[in-house]
Amino acid sequence: MDIKKFVLTGLISGIVFALLMAGWDYYKEVPFSVLKFIIHFVLFALFNGYMSYRTEKKKLNEK
Repeated sequence: MDIKKFVLTGLISGIVFALLMAGWDYYKEVPFSVLKFIIHFVLFALFNGYMSYRTEKKKLNEK
């Protein structure tokens, strides 16, 4: 297992999620918040990176 893959997966998914949420706030005419953007990015990146790691680990254990 390569840890870089999980970090990259987390970072990409985190930034995409944060951008989508910022776009949603823009659509709803809510002012942009850097703190909210960073929280969305970090939390979703950590969650998605961890879930990707768990899925890969399960696949390796099944073999």
